[in-house]
Amino acid sequence: MNSKARQTRAALLLLTLLLPALPAAAEREPFAPPDLPPRYMPARQYDLEHVRLDLTFDWDRRSVEGTATNTLVPLLPGLDTLVFHATGLDIRRVRLAGGSADLPFTVSPEAQTVTVKLGRAYGPQDRLELAIDYAARPKAGLYFVGPDAGYPRKPRQIFSQGEPDLNRHWFPSWDYPNDKATSEMVATVKQPMTAVSNGKLLETADASGGRRTYHWKMEQPHTTYLVSIVVSEFSRIADEWNGIPVEYYVPPGYEGMARRSFGDTPKMMGYFSEVTGRPYPYAKYAQTTVVDYMWGGMENITATTQTLRTLHDERAQPDHSSEGLVAHELAHQWFGDLITTESWDHLWLNEGFADYFTALWMGHARGEDDLAFEVDDLREGYLAEDGDEYRRPISTKRYTHPLRMFDAHSYQKGALVLHMVRGLLGEEGWWKAVREYVDRNAFRTATTADFQSAFEEASGASLGALVDQYVYGAGHPELAARWSYDPESGLVRVHLEQNQTPTGETGLFSFPLEVALVGEAGTTVHRVSVEPLAAQDLTLSSPSRPRTVVLDPRGWILKTLDFDKPVSEWIVQLDTAEPLAARLEAVRALGKLGGDEAVAALGKALREAPFYGVRRVAAQSLGEIGTAAALEALRAGLEDKDSRVRTEVLTAFGRFPDLGEPLPLLRRALEQEPSYYARAAAAASLGKFTGRRTELAPVLVKALSQESYNEVVRAAAIKALAELGAPETYEQAVRLARYGSPGDSRDDAFTALARYGANHKDPKVREQVRKILEGYLDDPIFIARRSLYEAMAESGDPAMIPALERVLKTEPEAMQRQRIETAIRKLRAAGGEEQSEQALRDRVEQLERETEVLKEQVRELQARQDG
Repeated sequence: MNSKARQTRAALLLLTLLLPALPAAAEREPFAPPDLPPRYMPARQYDLEHVRLDLTFDWDRRSVEGTATNTLVPLLPGLDTLVFHATGLDIRRVRLAGGSADLPFTVSPEAQTVTVKLGRAYGPQDRLELAIDYAARPKAGLYFVGPDAGYPRKPRQIFSQGEPDLNRHWFPSWDYPNDKATSEMVATVKQPMTAVSNGKLLETADASGGRRTYHWKMEQPHTTYLVSIVVSEFSRIADEWNGIPVEYYVPPGYEGMARRSFGDTPKMMGYFSEVTGRPYPYAKYAQTTVVDYMWGGMENITATTQTLRTLHDERAQPDHSSEGLVAHELAHQWFGDLITTESWDHLWLNEGFADYFTALWMGHARGEDDLAFEVDDLREGYLAEDGDEYRRPISTKRYTHPLRMFDAHSYQKGALVLHMVRGLLGEEGWWKAVREYVDRNAFRTATTADFQSAFEEASGASLGALVDQYVYGAGHPELAARWSYDPESGLVRVHLEQNQTPTGETGLFSFPLEVALVGEAGTTVHRVSVEPLAAQDLTLSSPSRPRTVVLDPRGWILKTLDFDKPVSEWIVQLDTAEPLAARLEAVRALGKLGGDEAVAALGKALREAPFYGVRRVAAQSLGEIGTAAALEALRAGLEDKDSRVRTEVLTAFGRFPDLGEPLPLLRRALEQEPSYYARAAAAASLGKFTGRRTELAPVLVKALSQESYNEVVRAAAIKALAELGAPETYEQAVRLARYGSPGDSRDDAFTALARYGANHKDPKVREQVRKILEGYLDDPIFIARRSLYEAMAESGDPAMIPALERVLKTEPEAMQRQRIETAIRKLRAAGGEEQSEQALRDRVEQLERETEVLKEQVRELQARQDG
C-alpha cells in the first residue's frame, strides 16, 4: 500500500468518525457546581421569642413604615451585639423597649444585616425587647399591584411572600427557618381596604386620615418566613370547622367562585386533624386571593395566600379543581408550619409531606384509584426532572440558593419516599408513626433524622436503607426484568437487573418487592427482598405456570421497570390486575410495544375502563402507537363523559401529523367542545399538522378570539400558530404580548414569538423578535417577566445575553435571578453548539475536499501503473 492510498483511507475513516458526532446526546446538567461548598444555617446568638410589627402600609407610595420589635433571650453570656436580617430598609432608630437612648447600628447591604451595639453584655437571664423604627419601599418580599393604564380594572392589593428569605425586605428580624417565635401584626391601611394577617383578629380601630388599624396576634410559635400580610378591598366568605372560623377573602364579584374553590376546606381540616392526631391547632384559617401571585399558594400560618387564578367558573370545574392546591396548603399547616424544616436541605419534610397528604386526601374523598393516580402523577413529575434536567439527593447542603431546593425532588420525590414508607409499615404502622412524628415535633423544627427516629420508634421498622438510598442518595432503581417457569421444580424465576449508572450519589438499591403471580384461579402476591446487586434471580413457588408475573403491583417502590413480556401478558395484566398502578403499567407497556393486539386492548380500555385515569393513559398510549388503527380506536374517546379523557384524546390526535383524518374532529372540538381544556388541546394538536399550514392558520387565528378560563384556549392557539410556522404568528403574538392584553395569555405570546424567531430563516425577523422581547424586560408584572426569561431561553438567540446580563445585575428576587441565569446558560450553550457544529461542518467539508483530491491522485497513479 503506497502512502497516498493510506492518506486517502485515513481521511475517509476520520470522515466516518466525525459525521455521527454531529447530533450529540444531551446529558443531565449538574444540580450545583461541583466545587460549591455546603450551606449551613448561620449560628444563632439568641432565641427569638416574639415579633411585633406596628406598620402603616401605603399603596399610593408603595411603602411600609413603622416599628419592628423583636423580643429575644441571649443563648450565651456576654452578648453585646445583635444581628438581624434586613435589606433595603431605611432604618432610622434602634432602642431597647422602655429605654429612651438610641443604640448605634451598622447596615451591611452585602450581608443583608443590621448589627446593633447594645452598650453592655447580656446573657440567658435577660429578656430584651429591641425596637427598630424604619421605612421601606420594598423591591421584593412585599408587592404592590393595582390598576394602571394597561389594566384599569385590576384591584389594589399589597401582599407579602416570605419564603424562603424575602421577609427581610420589609421588616428586620431573624430570617432563617431554624428558630420559631410568636408574632403580632398591627397594620394600618387606607379604608375600605382590609388587612389579613396571621392568627386571631384582636381588634379593629379607625385611625386618622380615613385609615383603619387591624390588630392580629399569632399565639403559637412559628418561623418568621410565615409572617404575612395581605391588604385589599375584599369580600369575606365565612365558614367554620369545630367552632374555628374558616374564611375566604376574594375581590368583590368573586364570591360564588370562592365557594367553588375553597368550600371543601372544613372537610379537609377534619380529615387532617383526625389522621395526624392533632386537631387544627390555631385560632382561624383564612385563604386570601391575590393577583399576579408568583406561586400557586403559600402556607402562611393560619393565613394562606392563594393565586386569584385558582378561582374558576362552573364550566372549568371538571378540568380545573382547586382541591389539590387547597389540600396542599392546608396540609402545610401541620407539615411546614406546626413542624418546620430545620434548614433548607430538609425541605422535603415540608413539601413532600404536603404533596403526599394531598394525595391521601384525594384517596379519602374519592377512592383508592384517585390516590394511586395522584401517586402516579407524582412519579411522572419526579422522573421528568430526574431524566431531563438534573439528579440530586433529596437532602443536600450543596445548592446555590434555597429557592433551588423547591423542585420535584423536594416535592414529588419527597412524597414518593413517604409512599414507600407507608407501603413498608402498613396502614396501622404508618398512621401510628405519623402521629408520633407530629406529637414529638409540634411547634419545633425538624430534620430528616427526627423523621427517621420517630417513624422507626413508633413502628419498630428500620428505615436506614430507604433513607440512605432515596433521601441522602440520588436517583432510583432502573430495573430490567424477565421471568420464566420451571414445571419440574414448580418455580417461577424472575431475573432482575439494576441498570442505573453508579456515581458517588447513586448506587445499587435494596428494597422489599411485592411479586404477583397471576394464575387461572386467581392472583398470589409474594414479598421478596431485592439486594443491592447489579443482577439477581428471585425464585417463587407456583404449582402451575402463571399467566403473567407483575412486579410491585401496588406501586409502592419508586423505580423504573423495563419488564420483557409479550403483548399477551400485558393484556392479561391490564384485564386482571386490581391495583391501579399495575393497570397503568400495562397500558403504557402496550403503547410502547404496539401492534394490532395492543391497539385492540387499549381501545377496549379507552371505551370500558371504569376509572377515568386508565382511559386517559390509554389515549396517550394509542397516540404513541401512531398507526391508522390506533387513530380509529381513539375516536371512541371523543364520546367520553369525562372531559379530561376527551382532552387527552384530542392531544393524542396531534401524534398523527401524516394522517389528515383527525383534522375535522379537531376543528369541530375547537368550536364546539364544552370544555375549555379540550378546546385548548384541539388547538395545540392543530399546530402539529405543519403540512396543512395554509388551511389551519386561519382556524387558529379565529380561536384567538375565544374567551376561556385563564385564557387556556388563546394561549394554546398562539403557540400552535408558532409551531405551524404560520406568517400570522408574528402579528398576533406581538398583539397578545403587549402590556394591557389578557394577562394569562401574554406568557404564551412571548413563547410563540421566541419560537417563531428561532425557526425563521430571515435574520431581520430574528432581530425584530429579539428587540420586542427585550423591550419587556422592565415589565412591571412579576409573573410576566418570569415567563419572558423562559421564552428568551427558548429563542436560542445568543444576542439576547447582554440584555439579560444587565437585568441580572439589578434583580433582587432569587426566583427571577435563577430564571435569568438559566436563560443565559441555555443561550450560551446554544451559541456554543452552533459555533462548534459549524466548525465541525467546515472541517468535514475540508476533509471531503481533501479526500476528493487524494482520490484523484490515486486514480492518476493507477493510470500511470496501467500505462
